[in-house]
Amino acid sequence: MNGRLSNATIAKLPAEALVPHYPRNSVTPGIVHLGVGAFHRAHQAAYVDACLADGESDWGIVGVSLRSPDTRDALQPQDGLYTLAIRDSAGEQLQVIGSIQSLLVAPEDPGAVLAALTDPRIRIVTLTITEKAYL
Repeated sequence: MNGRLSNATIAKLPAEALVPHYPRNSVTPGIVHLGVGAFHRAHQAAYVDACLADGESDWGIVGVSLRSPDTRDALQPQDGLYTLAIRDSAGEQLQVIGSIQSLLVAPEDPGAVLAALTDPRIRIVTLTITEKAYL
């Protein structure tokens, strides 16, 4: 596949590619996550993706960046999709994760963040804090 990963290009991936096998357009948000860094994307978002694949379609993630728009700017053109590389002694497995439904940047639009946090569909607010947040 040439070009960026997105809803429009995901079907062009090789047949053996691990991609979301659930209708992403039917997923509704159930989680707001503060701090959408690599740790969250490699762990919690991947776990939520597995739940969505099991039919739990009301657990999509609204990600909130507390500082920088970088993650939003990288994932927005990809419709929130990204590739997780899982490496062990047996080799590498690549999986496309689709659980992040939208990304907000708190300093740019605090009202949108407040609206997400008070959305009646949201049942869990989570956060990850890494060493970078303490600086």
